[in-house]
Amino acid sequence: MRRPQGFDDATARRALNRGSSTAVAGASGSPSARHPRSATADPGAFGAPERRDPSAGTAEPEAITAPIPVIGEPPRVSAGGHSRERAAPTGSDAPAPSETQAGWPRWQVRRRGIAGSLPEAPSRAADTSSVRAAARRRRRYERAEVRRFTRAARRRRLAWLIGSGAVVVVLAAAALVSVSPLMALRSIDVEGTRQVDAAVVRKALDSQLGTPLPLLDYGKIRAKLQGFPLIRSYSTEAEPPGTLVVRIVERTPIALLKRPSGYELVDQAGVVMQTTAERPGGYPVIEIPDDASERSRQKEFEAAAAVLAALPDGMLGQVDTASATGAQDVTMKLTSGVTVVWGGADQSALKSAVLQRLVAAAPGASVYDVSAPKSPVTR
Repeated sequence: MRRPQGFDDATARRALNRGSSTAVAGASGSPSARHPRSATADPGAFGAPERRDPSAGTAEPEAITAPIPVIGEPPRVSAGGHSRERAAPTGSDAPAPSETQAGWPRWQVRRRGIAGSLPEAPSRAADTSSVRAAARRRRRYERAEVRRFTRAARRRRLAWLIGSGAVVVVLAAAALVSVSPLMALRSIDVEGTRQVDAAVVRKALDSQLGTPLPLLDYGKIRAKLQGFPLIRSYSTEAEPPGTLVVRIVERTPIALLKRPSGYELVDQAGVVMQTTAERPGGYPVIEIPDDASERSRQKEFEAAAAVLAALPDGMLGQVDTASATGAQDVTMKLTSGVTVVWGGADQSALKSAVLQRLVAAAPGASVYDVSAPKSPVTR
């Protein structure tokens, strides 16, 4: 049973004595009616007739001044003057045991006729979980900030790692390829030969077969090719997975040197390409005095060979002999018996054109001087 707010002893007495207007008037006019808690009635004399003052002159009816007993607990007064009492749960209104937290029951609050409930006390577990959640959010935020400020450094580090890894992979692949039998030499191709037998060249280089291409011994290849006098220069190219291409530039014979044993066919560098007892046709003879020193012989040969090498195509076969007394004083004698003063090896194309016009213009001349091609002379 709930006790309404403001229900006190004075109100109970007025409710019981409501039938007597005189008693009500006397109760409302007396100080004890306005202030029931200050009444001097003895709570133990419940139901005893009230004493009358003989000097009052008017007899008042007897009234019950003892407090009416109330079922249940008396109201509890908390801080601030609020009165609160425990609600008596009955039936389906009774809260489940889980509706209380940390020993705080649900109290009904009544103040000025407005009913409410006190807030529940925070749970220690709830406080701990909220603190942990806030700490997790803080850590996530800090990690995000660290990632944001170190993004450029991480990108540079990633680039360095990728570059270093690529270099390591390339070096490892090169090392594996250099020793792998998949890159072993299986065939040799020889190109650019006319006077040299290509089969002989391949046989000279067959010692390199079975060697991985990166491990070929090019020193041995050079030594083998130097044994062929007709080879002026060469170049090699390795074609994976197992082919070696040898491109040969042969020497071009330009003149003959007369020796006691016969004639030597030489190129511009003086390398003997062939020796014959009889004079082969198609090549001029370079005449060098026998009493000349070795140094003079070398200079005269180089001057005459340079002029013969610079002659236009088709004119070399018309020259019978060539001699030189200096680098700019080369004289040739044609197969027709005409003498040509050629001069140096410069402007060979212009000199050749001027010579052809001179021969056509003066077919009976015995000497054609084209050493100065812009001022030719015939005799």
